[in-house]
Amino acid sequence: MPPVVEGPVSEGRAPVVLDVRDLTTYFYTYDGVVQALEGVSFKLRRGETLGLVGETGCGKSVTAFSIVRLVQEPPGRIVGGKALFRGANLLWGLQGEATFKPIKGSDRVKVHRRFRRIKAAQNRLASVRGGGIAMIFQEPGQAMNPVFSISDQVGEVILLHRYIELIDGLLAATPDAPEVPAAIERLVAAARDGDLSVITAAAVELGNVVNLPTFGSEVHYLAKDSNPENWDRLASEIQRHLSRLRLTNSQRTYLGTQRRLAEIDRDLRAVYLDEMRRGEPRGRDRRRVSSARNRARLRAIRFALPGVKRRVSKPVREEVFWRVVRALEGVRIANPVQVARGFPHELSGGMLQRVMIAMALVGNPDILLADEPTTALDVTIQAQILELMRDLRHRVGTAILLITHDLAVIAEVADRVSVMYAGQIVETAGVKDVFTHPLHPYAQGLLASIPRFDQPSKKLTSIYGSVPNLIHPPTGCRFHPRCPYAMPVCREQRPPLTDEGNSHHVACFLYNGPKVVE
Repeated sequence: MPPVVEGPVSEGRAPVVLDVRDLTTYFYTYDGVVQALEGVSFKLRRGETLGLVGETGCGKSVTAFSIVRLVQEPPGRIVGGKALFRGANLLWGLQGEATFKPIKGSDRVKVHRRFRRIKAAQNRLASVRGGGIAMIFQEPGQAMNPVFSISDQVGEVILLHRYIELIDGLLAATPDAPEVPAAIERLVAAARDGDLSVITAAAVELGNVVNLPTFGSEVHYLAKDSNPENWDRLASEIQRHLSRLRLTNSQRTYLGTQRRLAEIDRDLRAVYLDEMRRGEPRGRDRRRVSSARNRARLRAIRFALPGVKRRVSKPVREEVFWRVVRALEGVRIANPVQVARGFPHELSGGMLQRVMIAMALVGNPDILLADEPTTALDVTIQAQILELMRDLRHRVGTAILLITHDLAVIAEVADRVSVMYAGQIVETAGVKDVFTHPLHPYAQGLLASIPRFDQPSKKLTSIYGSVPNLIHPPTGCRFHPRCPYAMPVCREQRPPLTDEGNSHHVACFLYNGPKVVE
């Protein structure tokens, strides 16, 4: 079992929001057991960006999928470890979910799964995914449903994790404020002049006057696309759009029942988190919250008829749509209204990637698992997306686990770097230390294989060999077959993680620093 970097949080350092300890994930295939992750351990602090780098097949994406338990079963299975999120172990209950029996005469293992316990674990994790921990997937085309519109799929995150805030915004809107007519006149005058920046400022002002920022976005696009030959109609169109903020008594009652249901769902998520934090089931509390939810649903049953529900939920649908538009604006999509009304197959790979990023960020998560977030984007859009992630980190305090092959991206945005090889982390340090003074031979080989502007005459070298077959991984240090400094001990023992100073940790027998205790 590899050691874990432990110790109290020093003064001035942000608290740890994710503590991964000895994470082990296997894939049970017909050829044998693939030991994809073997004792992965790291910490992530609030507002920090941790870069995870390594060759293809080293287990970077499997690490992210394992933390939120999205590893496909079968053939994958998380067989051990902890992932502590706010002190709650997301992997609690693993031992009771499956049993493993080796098959004689082969490398295969027979797995017996207890599906009731697995389903309970998925329910617990659903309380964390999206709001607490969000993920940007490497293949956005496969991660999105082709039969639902973009607004439906991004809006689902809002309904699950920002619903109370949305309802409170609608109930607090002031469409009949005395300043509204003057604000509309200023917007019409700005639209007549045709200056987009003035139109935007006037639309934002109107949104602030009615106490609902999304309405500013709505009238901005209405004014921008208005017919210059008939400006008088613009004011009446704005008044017509204001009608969505004038709630009927039935709509207010519906919003009240929905807010109560959202509060109960929030309480249920808190119970699930407490279960994982304590490491024991809280069946009585779950039954109490479920009973309250059933009573609230009974009170809301009068709104369940299709015609009635469509009429009373109209303000919610429209508000969700414009919140999605604002989210798409945040990832620099040029025509967000058209994209929000479209479907995934209508977008390019880069546009889909930005939609996926908007979906991940719209819930203001505590942790963002970014699996190759800029792979499908050109250089200009890459810079915009990285700036957006940086802004989220500073504005909300989101911690980011950034998985990428691009060391230039790591150098630009990461605070610390963990180098992964064959399912194990071999070096962790601050980003400057890794780039200026790499210790592990594998990290040295990665940096030696990329060109540098400050060293134009530098000779590029490649790492000998390839990533090993993890059905039969090398004994001892998994890098020793490719390492130019391999010693006999490297073939026999797994190197311990040692502290070489300045929070620079490396797993290599070439160094003799003090061991990092668990």
